[in-house]
Amino acid sequence: MTRPTKEERIKYNVDYPQDTAFAAYARLLQSKWRIKKGFPESKLGNFIDPEFAKSTKVNFLTDNIKKLVTQELENAKKSGGLISEPRIWNNLLSSQPLCFNLFGELSLDPEMATNYFKKLFPNRIDRVTAVKFEYSPGRGDLKYIGDHSAFDVFVEYSKDNKSGFIGIEVKYAESLKEETKEKANNNFKERYANLTNSCGLFKTGSVDFLRQPPRAQIWRDHLLSIATRQDYDEGFFVFLFPAKNSHCQKGVDDYIQYLAFDNEEQNCFYPRHLDDFVNTLSNILNVDWANELKERYLGENE
Repeated sequence: MTRPTKEERIKYNVDYPQDTAFAAYARLLQSKWRIKKGFPESKLGNFIDPEFAKSTKVNFLTDNIKKLVTQELENAKKSGGLISEPRIWNNLLSSQPLCFNLFGELSLDPEMATNYFKKLFPNRIDRVTAVKFEYSPGRGDLKYIGDHSAFDVFVEYSKDNKSGFIGIEVKYAESLKEETKEKANNNFKERYANLTNSCGLFKTGSVDFLRQPPRAQIWRDHLLSIATRQDYDEGFFVFLFPAKNSHCQKGVDDYIQYLAFDNEEQNCFYPRHLDDFVNTLSNILNVDWANELKERYLGENE
């Protein structure tokens, strides 16, 4: 996609040279949304003044979601989950607030969540039983992948009296080049390699290629979902990103070359566009906050 003009980036205080074209576009969207809402800024246009942001929780679109985030932050402090402050409150561009804004209300209404996920995955789900955030089946446990990775969103469901899950990783402005090969794999490379070679879902000899950015981030979360399947009858991994984020799309296209099968059901890997998830929610609910979600993150209905 085309990068916003220099003049527009300066006008909305979002001229950040390191941005990809999509990140520049997304940063501009968040600044426009903040200005429209009248929230005070901090340093760049996609940041809200920290004290105002924390006290009002305006990064989140409903009162229910605001209460949920407060509760989840307390839970994360006890469980070792990674919800960072003040970023969760004041960075409009962060993908973590996006997770709560998209899935937060669903976590509080199993019937709504069931309707939503059945539309997205009609052949896989009978009933959603739980929607969780920053979830890991066992941080640091070698029964899984040994590290402290977690799913951004974790959906438990039933299908034909069987238990299942969807592990979801949500990206927004990220390019998948945020971490180095050494950072991604140094401590747990043996466990990653063993699981990759034994699960039957990857082509032979793929490990050295999967270790490298931009594939490494996708690989690690996919491995976590593969390891988590031991606790359920079935389960799969969703990698969610905006359709216009060409860096994420390129990373996905590259990653699937190393998978053993030609279809996502066998690979347990479902790359999906954020646009479809947001539009599905807006179509189901047709309420102001769901439409605002679309405007804020996709730039529709501006």
